[in-house]
Formats: sequence, structure tokens, C-alpha cells
Amino acid sequence: GHAEVVGMKVPPSAIGDLAVEYFKLFGKKGERADPMDKGGEYRSLLGLPGGRNHPMFGKVEEAAAAAGMSLVEGKGNDPDTLGKRLVYVYDTKKFPFYQAEVYHQYHNDFLSPAYGKQYNDLVDAALDDGRIKITGCPDRV
Repeated sequence: GHAEVVGMKVPPSAIGDLAVEYFKLFGKKGERADPMDKGGEYRSLLGLPGGRNHPMFGKVEEAAAAAGMSLVEGKGNDPDTLGKRLVYVYDTKKFPFYQAEVYHQYHNDFLSPAYGKQYNDLVDAALDDGRIKITGCPDRV
């Protein structure tokens, strides 16, 4: 039931601006950038403390509507959103972020040129200062 996400800490006052940028990622077709990845683990989603009850959720709704996207409450283990112009909204109190394996951190995007060694080496600094941790899953470390 897990999905690939990016964990972020965003000041509540910036959630509206972040939502505008997030929904721009779907382009005119309302689709994620990597439609070749299919299945529930690749569904489009966003998480907020309280989900739809977050005080800034109205700003998220505005950004979604402006982009022609629909928002649906995430229940967990939801199906793929491919071709649906749909984003699940999860309450991060019920569905917390879990860090993926270390090899998923600071690697190149598969759809663009390599980011470079300086970026890729940030994984070591993040491990050293505790921003990311060994998960216990099979990994590069």
C-alpha cells in the first residue's frame, strides 16, 4: 500500500504556493511526468497533517481546480491515478511518511540528464548528519 513520495517540511503559509507548483507538474494533460510507471505505488498524492481538514487545504483545492485536477481523500492502498486527473489527499497523522531505502536518495532522475556527482554525493552527507538513515531494507550500503 505504500507509494513513492518526497517528504518535506513546508511552512503552512507556503502551502498554497507549493500546491500551485505541484499541480503545474501535471501539465496540460493532467498527468504525472512518468506514466510508464504504473500501479498504486505510483499514484499521485499529497499529504497534509489533518488531510482535507488542514487549515490551508482551501489553497490546495484552489490550485487543483485551476489545474483541472480532482482531489479525493486517500484511504490507504488506493489504486493508480493514471489517466484520471486525480490526486489523493492523505492525512499524514494517519499515513505518516516513511523514508525509502538509501539508494532512492539523491539519485538521478531517469527522465532528464544526470544531476552530477556533487548532487549524488549529498547522500553521504545526509547519512552522516542523520537526515536519512539506513532502513534495514536491502540497500546500497
